[in-house]
Amino acid sequence: MSDNTRFKSAYDLFIWNYRLDFDPVGIKFIASENDASLIKTTHKAKSRLSYCQFLAAARSSRHELLMRPDELSCRNAQIGMGYKDPDKDKDSKAHLKYTMNEELSWELINIKNKLSDEAKGGIYFAPLDLYDNRDFVPDVVFFMVTPYQSYHLLNEYMSATGKSHLMFKATANSAVCGGSIYSFQNQTANMMTMCAGSKTSGKTEMNYLNFFIPGNEILTTAESLKNRIEKLGGPSLLGKGGESWPGLDVCGGCPLIKFEKNP
Repeated sequence: MSDNTRFKSAYDLFIWNYRLDFDPVGIKFIASENDASLIKTTHKAKSRLSYCQFLAAARSSRHELLMRPDELSCRNAQIGMGYKDPDKDKDSKAHLKYTMNEELSWELINIKNKLSDEAKGGIYFAPLDLYDNRDFVPDVVFFMVTPYQSYHLLNEYMSATGKSHLMFKATANSAVCGGSIYSFQNQTANMMTMCAGSKTSGKTEMNYLNFFIPGNEILTTAESLKNRIEKLGGPSLLGKGGESWPGLDVCGGCPLIKFEKNP
């Protein structure tokens, strides 16, 4: 991949070969207010929004956005990003709908991954290909995918990084914000279902999953996908592998469904 178009090349590989419905979005945590002030974007929010609403605009409308700390409306995300401290009484009660147990609610809040100062200046969101225009790389890349797409992404990520298995962290809420932070802090892919907030605010529909890859592993994953296609013919893992997306979905060894290539 050319250095000048490396993110565009990765973007094209993912979009076409997995037939993604939404743009992969690069997320960059900005520690310094001064650094944040230097970032020019295509759009800005006219009101305070949730973290997953900013992401929805980037993945669905190709907006480049900078979210300042005071533009974030969701308290769960505010705590996760290090903008506010948890309040035991207030936050435990807010989480009771998940746990039905106040003590467990407080444990749920404390077990979530949290940033310290990494995003004090704000958070930048943009479709992955637009990072070719930036002098920094994403900390995390977010995908909204179907289970079948996520299966292929997971396998390609493991192939690219030499990992034989992956462990995910599921919490009762904070699926998108917490899922991003977990992937960033642990430098591993992460996958989460929707949470109540990402369903209503971030529009994680019932047939989609939230999927995250650390930014410093996204190009390696794309290169692995490129090599698979060049060597085997396509991205699909069905059957013998190497078919075009999504692959021929037939029972293995079925004597009734056979094809041969024309001479």
